[in-house]
Parts: sequence; C-alpha cells; structure tokens
Amino acid sequence: MDYLLSVLRAAGMFAVGLLAFRVMGSQTVGRLTDFDLVVVIAIGAIIGDGLADPELNLFILIAAIAGLVMMQLIISMLAMKSTVVEKIVMGSPIKLIENGKLLLNGLRKARITKNNLDQELRTKGLSSLDQIEQAFMEPNGKLSVIEKNKKN
Repeated sequence: MDYLLSVLRAAGMFAVGLLAFRVMGSQTVGRLTDFDLVVVIAIGAIIGDGLADPELNLFILIAAIAGLVMMQLIISMLAMKSTVVEKIVMGSPIKLIENGKLLLNGLRKARITKNNLDQELRTKGLSSLDQIEQAFMEPNGKLSVIEKNKKN
C-alpha cells in the first residue's frame, strides 16, 4: 500500500509541477533568465521534498508552489511595465563586439573567454570579427550577433 501511495503522490506532484510551468508560460522553460531558474529550482526542491518525505502535507507543498508561480507572474508583469524592474530581475545584454572590435570589459562582465566567443561565432557561420557590427551576450545566456552589411 505504501508503494501505491508513493506512486500516486509522485504522479500528483508531477501534475502540479507541470501545471505550474504551464501557468508560468512555455517561454519560461525555453529561455531561462536567472530569476526563472531560481523559481524552477525552488519548485523542483519543493516537489522533491514532497516525494522524499511522505509526512509533508501535500496541500502545503501545493500552496508553496502556487506562491512561487504567483510571485513569478507578478514580477514578470511588473518587469513588462517598468524598465528598472526588468533590468533588476531579468538583467540586460552585455556588448561583446562593437564595429568588429572585441570589447574585453564585456568579455569579463559576461565571464566568457575569447575561445568560447569564437566557438559561438563559428556556430553562427562567422569566422572573423570584421564581419560583425555588434554582438551581445543576452540575459538568457545566448549570443546575439548583428552582422555588417555586405557591400555588393
């Protein structure tokens, strides 16, 4: 009977976790910012605690997850309305390249090596800094590149 209850508890917590991520929006998991990552880890920890300790009240765990989801939604809405909140919570892009010149301060701030940057550029089909007008490390950790206009 204990095994059956454990399986049902796991299925229930899985359903609650899945519902939480659906409510937060699919973009949350697809492009995690630092803020979203903390929420995801916290929800995972609550689910894990609920599965590991059968003495924990499921309704309290569900309330904790609901509280995190509500906080994430409220802060996301505030970030859409306020650039200050957006910058604090979501971060801002870091310029790595300007007019084909590598910005060492940007590399330090983004904590990325020149070799890692070169690798990212190669995956985008770029072999030389001269091809790049600007490049940014976005808050979600992805590299954005604006190529120089090619003259015909």
